[in-house]
Amino acid sequence: MKNLFHDLFSVAKGMPFTITYPDGSVERYGGEGEPRFNLIFHTEKAMRAMLINVDLGFGEAYMLGDIDIEGKMTDLMTVVFTAGLVESFREVIYKPLNILRHLPNHISVFWNYLYQRHTYENDKRFISEPYDLGNKFYALWLDKDMQYSCGYFKTPDDSIDLAEEQKREHLCRKLQLKEGETLLDVGCGWGGMIIYAAQHYGITGVGVTLSKEQAEESNARIRKAGLADRIHVEHADYRDLPQQGRVFDKVVSVGCLEHIGRPNHDLFFSIIKQSLKPEGIFVLHTITQKKIGPPLAFGNKHVFPGVDTSTLGEISQRLSELDLRVHDVENLRLHYSYTIQHWLAAFEANVDEIRSMYDEQLVRVFRLYLSHGVALMRHGGNELLQFIITPGINNERPLTRDYLYR
Repeated sequence: MKNLFHDLFSVAKGMPFTITYPDGSVERYGGEGEPRFNLIFHTEKAMRAMLINVDLGFGEAYMLGDIDIEGKMTDLMTVVFTAGLVESFREVIYKPLNILRHLPNHISVFWNYLYQRHTYENDKRFISEPYDLGNKFYALWLDKDMQYSCGYFKTPDDSIDLAEEQKREHLCRKLQLKEGETLLDVGCGWGGMIIYAAQHYGITGVGVTLSKEQAEESNARIRKAGLADRIHVEHADYRDLPQQGRVFDKVVSVGCLEHIGRPNHDLFFSIIKQSLKPEGIFVLHTITQKKIGPPLAFGNKHVFPGVDTSTLGEISQRLSELDLRVHDVENLRLHYSYTIQHWLAAFEANVDEIRSMYDEQLVRVFRLYLSHGVALMRHGGNELLQFIITPGINNERPLTRDYLYR
């Protein structure tokens, strides 16, 4: 097994590193120079797990302490993406003989973590598990308004608070909000977007989230801001919106589409269309992937159950079939890498407090998740896209993007 791992890691170039194997031997990889990190396999069990499902096997072994890293996890993740290590491991994993050898494990991973049905009850659990860890937890490493989505950086040196404020302003401009209009925020998180829109653009509106903790915190912030007569957040499912019969001037959804599952895209977009006035505007902010493929099993099991990112082509097809017109698509991929880098730095700065609140396993899960995100958005196959969408033809839109940058 050591020889196989040695061959797989030998393809990595551009960043020197070492691996310490369970027998105590240390091998160099990645070229000349001082090693940037040392990856330590404490057990062969951890190595075998990676040959069943590479990301779940590595992630759980690191989570449980069977794998350690000396140095920055972001450096390791950078090597993973730039050297195509996941693809190399999967070439071994999906050889017929290896699949047969580990068939029960492959079936278990697929059924429990890759195929997850998006029912009412499942979706409540998928959202409550990560987001109801506690508002105090997220307050330690998100920006001051707890925006758990990509910021908008005008320079790489922008602070996370500034980048998140610029993101909200950027979205408001794309929505072309006007005083007195109504706004629906689907998957509103802790309410930062709808509060900003009410304060700066004079809208009235509603946010919906499946997280009870988010809804309670959002409404507390709304009351504190003196906006309770104009906006509120409901602990509700987007699928209940049609029964309520409410129609809005504008609709925004930030980081929600990833949580609803591909089979529900037609339903989601049709509900958005029903909730939008004929002359309205819908702005969608979502993570996408370049190629159609399954989600990562570790993330689906331990961080975001049920998350399922789509491709640009899949989203465009669904919108076209519903006669929803796309006017603009902007890629903020690097913005998301900068955002997650800020989150990771704040997480590590508060890691002792987080560990005392939870345990070492949760610390390792989020360190891996955040480090993976930094490298994924810089070197991997994911994008962060913002769409401007209208329900049918709209010939009144500005001819240029100047209105976004005035």
